[in-house]
Amino acid sequence: MSASTARWLGNWRKFVEKPMSVEDVEQAVERGSVPSFAFFFMLAASAVIATLGLLANSAAVIIGAMIIAPLMLPIISMSYGLVAGRGQLVGRSLLTVATGTILTIVVALVIAEAIGWRVAGSESLSRTKPMLLDLGVAMAAGAAAAFAFTRPGISSALAGIAIAVALVPPLCTVGIALALGQDVSAEAGLALDGFGARGPFLLYLTNIIGIIFAASLVFFWKYFRRRVLAAVALALTLVSLVIVVPPLGIAMDNLLIRNQVRRSLTVITLPLIPSDQDVRLTNLSVRIGEDAVFVRADVVAPPGLISQESVEAVRDQLSELVGRPVVFEVGVVPETVLRAAK
Repeated sequence: MSASTARWLGNWRKFVEKPMSVEDVEQAVERGSVPSFAFFFMLAASAVIATLGLLANSAAVIIGAMIIAPLMLPIISMSYGLVAGRGQLVGRSLLTVATGTILTIVVALVIAEAIGWRVAGSESLSRTKPMLLDLGVAMAAGAAAAFAFTRPGISSALAGIAIAVALVPPLCTVGIALALGQDVSAEAGLALDGFGARGPFLLYLTNIIGIIFAASLVFFWKYFRRRVLAAVALALTLVSLVIVVPPLGIAMDNLLIRNQVRRSLTVITLPLIPSDQDVRLTNLSVRIGEDAVFVRADVVAPPGLISQESVEAVRDQLSELVGRPVVFEVGVVPETVLRAAK
C-alpha cells in the first residue's frame, strides 16, 4: 500500500482475516459430524418448536426453531469429507444426518398426533411445493456456511444461514403430513388433495443436495483444487443435482404459469366489461393439472353482466397465452347497488 493511499484510507490491510488452515477446518468439521447427545437434544428441541410453530402457523416461532437447529453442521462436515477423501468423516456425518432426520420426523409426527390438529396453515402448505428457487437458496447458503468455516471471524453468520435455508421445518411438515394423512383441511375449511409428505421431503432433499454441492465447491477451491480425487468427488455432487432438478423445474414452470394467468386475467377481461360497471374479483385460484390448467374466479357483479360467451372468450385467450388447454370457471355473486345522489 502506497503512502498516499494509507494516508487517506488508513492501514486497513492488517485487519483482513486470513483463511484458516486445513488442520483447523478439519477440527471444526470433525466436531460438527459427531452424533452427540447435545446434537440430538438441540435437534429435538428445534423439532418441537418448529412443529408447534407450523401448527400455530407462526413464522416467528419457526424462525426461532431454525436458529437453534444444529443439522447444518454434519451436512457441512459431509461436504468437507467428500472433497478431502475422508471416508470415515463422510460416514459419520451421514449417520448423524440420517438419525437426525428420523428423529425430527418422529417428533413432529408424535406432537401432531397428540394435539389432533387437522388444519394445515399457510406455513405448512408453503413447504409442499419446492421449486428451483429453493435450490438456489440452498446453494447460496451452503457456500456461505462453508466459507464461514474457513473464516473464524464470520462464524456468527451461521445462525443467519440456518434461517435462510430451512432444514427442520420441511422435516416437521413431513411428520405433520404423515400424522394428518388425508383427513386435513386448509385454514378456510377447504378440503386439500395435495398436502402430503412427498413435497416437503423433496424440499429437504433439495436443501441437503444444494448445500453439499456448494459447500464442497468452496472447500475444493480453497484447499483441494489440485487433487484429482477431490475433483471427481465434486463432479459426483454435481451429478446428484440431477435427482432434484427435474421435479423442481416442473414446479417452477407451474409457478410461472400461475403468475402469468394472474397477471394477464385483468388485462384480458377489462375490454369485456362495460366501463360504467363495477366488477370486483374476490378470489382467484389456479391449479395445474396433467391435461389442463384450471382457473376459478369469484367475482361480485350486477346480475346478467357476465355471459357465457365472455367466459369462453377469456378461456380462449388464456389458453393461447399459456399454450395449454384451460378450464375457466367464474362464480358470480349478484350485487344490487342502491345509490343516492343529491
